[in-house]
Amino acid sequence: MPDLGGGRSLFSLLAVLVGFLTLSSCAERDHALADAMGNRIRAEKLAEVEQFRRSNLIDPASTTSDRESEPATLEGLQILDLESAILLATKNNRNYKSQRESFFQSALSLGVTRRDFLRPVFSGSASFNASDGTSQDYQEVTGLSVGGSQLLYTGGTLSLSTSATRSWVEGVDPVDPVADGGFSASFSQPLLRGAGHDIAFESLTQAERNLLYSARNFELFRQSFVIQISQKFFGLLSQEKQLVNTQENIDGQQFAYDQAKALFRIGTGSSLDVFRAEQALLVAQNSRLNSIQQFLLAVDNFKIDLGISTDTEIELEGEFPVVSAFELDPDQAVVAALNNRLDIRTTRDQLEDARRRLDLARNGLLPSLGLTVGYSSFADPQIDFGDLDFADDEAYSVGVALELPFDRLSRRNSFRNSEISLDQALRTLDQQEDEISIEVRSSLRTLEQLRFQIEIGEKTIESFSFTVEKAEIDQLRGLGTNRDVVEAKNSLTESKNDQLDRIVDHEIQLLRLQNQLGLLFVDEKGTVSQ
Repeated sequence: MPDLGGGRSLFSLLAVLVGFLTLSSCAERDHALADAMGNRIRAEKLAEVEQFRRSNLIDPASTTSDRESEPATLEGLQILDLESAILLATKNNRNYKSQRESFFQSALSLGVTRRDFLRPVFSGSASFNASDGTSQDYQEVTGLSVGGSQLLYTGGTLSLSTSATRSWVEGVDPVDPVADGGFSASFSQPLLRGAGHDIAFESLTQAERNLLYSARNFELFRQSFVIQISQKFFGLLSQEKQLVNTQENIDGQQFAYDQAKALFRIGTGSSLDVFRAEQALLVAQNSRLNSIQQFLLAVDNFKIDLGISTDTEIELEGEFPVVSAFELDPDQAVVAALNNRLDIRTTRDQLEDARRRLDLARNGLLPSLGLTVGYSSFADPQIDFGDLDFADDEAYSVGVALELPFDRLSRRNSFRNSEISLDQALRTLDQQEDEISIEVRSSLRTLEQLRFQIEIGEKTIESFSFTVEKAEIDQLRGLGTNRDVVEAKNSLTESKNDQLDRIVDHEIQLLRLQNQLGLLFVDEKGTVSQ
């Protein structure tokens, strides 16, 4: 085996090895750069959404409510109020993380698209090859090539490339290595189909708009997520209070049972009254056991929503919702919703997308006519790279190519499909505006209905409380039976529990209405302001 070029070969091998290790060590830096770019672009689109929502919203009540709150400290927290529960769920919920990561990945993808359209795209390669054998002399070839292209504002493309090689063959004159290289440049410009900035940059335009749509969808997801957590939080508070009511009912049924037994002993009551009171007590106790089981299951499910272990012990605290007066003109509410809501703005923007695609399809009906200009030069072989003169051998070219569109079926069909898509987008927008109007008006009516039912529920609770007192007095006087007492107590407990559910429904409906009006704000951490 011949000496592989001595020190020269060893040096080349070490250079290639060092280059490989250098590229491998860049992985961590590339990871950091990718994260920085993705976060920057993601923040940019979220800022667009935030800018609109802060400066262009219509308040149907002509008042502003921008409550700010400080994030709660979650370290070692076991007692959760509504705000801290939302913050914890925003941080740990698995579905929320997936949504946030999907949005981030879309931002990374847009970063690549921006690079391809707005900046030159370069690529390069370096190679080293050594060969030897019984029928050939030992030789080394080192190569380097760099190329790049840039999409121009007019829709044309400018491409540049250069390459150089350095070769050495053992035992061949001259003994020194030989270097040679070349350079080429080309320019292509469509003149009919594909010409112009709007046509050429359509992919970038649509990618920018798609990420804006993703930002809006993520914002809408955050709002729906907050409503979901709030509903479950208040639902648990309601269940806790209902457990108190069922315990009060058990205490009352126990008293009625003891009273029925006492009256039976003194001869003023019947065994049927005792049996009926006992059955009512057992039913109340069984109802409480079922309620406890349902509550514990709801707590475990809530822990999953919070993104914490089901073994974690939590305790909820916070004031139960208080029903307050709320009035809003339906017409003003609809006007505000049609202006403020992010989903309707996306639908309007998608209508503009359909118009642009129709223009693109119309341009696609044109024949392809393109201009190309090329230049290339090569250098005569030299001993050193520095001695190369790329002007030793030059070549120029200019060309024009015109397509003969014999078969236009696919482009004609694409144009017709674009026309249909535009009509569909118009109908979609019209339908969504009607649905939003119905949705907002229905929500206002639902709120009014719930307030009326809550007022009736208060009166019902007062009525049943009076009925329980009267039934107990009548039983003592011998004017009634314990059946009246049992039924009255059960009805009072049911009315109290139903009232709690109605109050929670009213609070959640208010949040839904704020969401439907586009006036529910949730920041990155989950802090809510209305």
